[in-house]
Amino acid sequence: MVELNLVDLFAAPGGMSLGFEMAGYNCRAAIDHYRDGCDTLSYNFPSAAVINEDIRKVTGKRILDETGLSRGEVDVITGGPPCQGFSNVGRVKIASLVRKGIWKLGNCEPRLIDDPRNLLYREFARIVVELAPKFFVMENVSGMVSYKDGKIISEIEKELISAGYVVDHKILDAVNFGVPQHRRRVFFLGNKLGIPNSFPKDCNNSNDRESPKEFVDVWGSIGDLPSLGQGDGVEEMEYDKSAFHPYQEWARAGSPKVFNHVARPHGQRDLVTFGHMQPGGKWKDLPGRIKESYGYRDDIFNDKFKRLRKDRPAWTVTAHLCKDGYVYIHPTQSRTITVREAARLQSFPDKFVFKGSRSSQFKQVGNAVPPLLAKMIALEIKKAMTQLHPSLSVLA
Repeated sequence: MVELNLVDLFAAPGGMSLGFEMAGYNCRAAIDHYRDGCDTLSYNFPSAAVINEDIRKVTGKRILDETGLSRGEVDVITGGPPCQGFSNVGRVKIASLVRKGIWKLGNCEPRLIDDPRNLLYREFARIVVELAPKFFVMENVSGMVSYKDGKIISEIEKELISAGYVVDHKILDAVNFGVPQHRRRVFFLGNKLGIPNSFPKDCNNSNDRESPKEFVDVWGSIGDLPSLGQGDGVEEMEYDKSAFHPYQEWARAGSPKVFNHVARPHGQRDLVTFGHMQPGGKWKDLPGRIKESYGYRDDIFNDKFKRLRKDRPAWTVTAHLCKDGYVYIHPTQSRTITVREAARLQSFPDKFVFKGSRSSQFKQVGNAVPPLLAKMIALEIKKAMTQLHPSLSVLA
């Protein structure tokens, strides 16, 4: 059987790798500097060469040596370089630090952030040039499109076009691809086959029968998981309810137990606050006496607390979950969501196990590319390659 080989950069915890694996690709190498994330990758992708290293120290030759592949034999390179400096939230936060004299810039305009994390996209481009894959997929926050008035977008595309690739970018919202969460990200798609790039259509127009076919709300995503009080749960537990939604059946397939389902402990003040919040409620809706007990200003902390609605997809799951989780309060239980619930909202199946501390697990989930969205991109690329090379039809 012909295999499609994948190399995943900035790979932890493996959302992109998993999505491509679901579409029939073989993840040959996954590279990331984050130790816990690499432990997660090694556990869930035992046949992949997991390289726990700063990408700036990794050469294309090392990747080829680790995988046994030759230059040009990699079908797809994927990756999402760290994006904090490109995000709108990141810009506001760093601009504040600049005004306080905590953060130093190489220019005089806070919006043009001199953040070294913004340069890692160049490392992605370097590896693409060194390995010469047929396709590449790069993901980042949608704020990259407007960053420096689009100069970063132009620079990325120009560099890869000069390497012989047809390059396009498009903002995709994960909710349109079976993911129970609104998550808008920009995806760069490139190929050196000289063909037009094709982005996936939304799930309602998809012919993929293995993925959910409609928008999934929060309750359809997590409502079957064991109920927990604050501080309850263990890293492995039994299912105690039946699935009542197709998404839940999909998520549970092949998983013998529920993993990473542990609730954070909360103090009495938080429990009282949760009790005053309706699904969809926010900090601004709380009684004045509750707000006063925390001392937060309304104009700064308007979204300090947010309770998920059962009947809507979630808002974007972010790595901030590793801090406190107050913007992801469970819709019916007096607690914030667990790692497993966050993973469900990101479209990780239950058999995918996260390693490291609970805070690290939350960080990994928040930084991930939703696997179901990655799968749809992978299938679109496979279709394009199959049309050019009928010998790959066995994979279609």
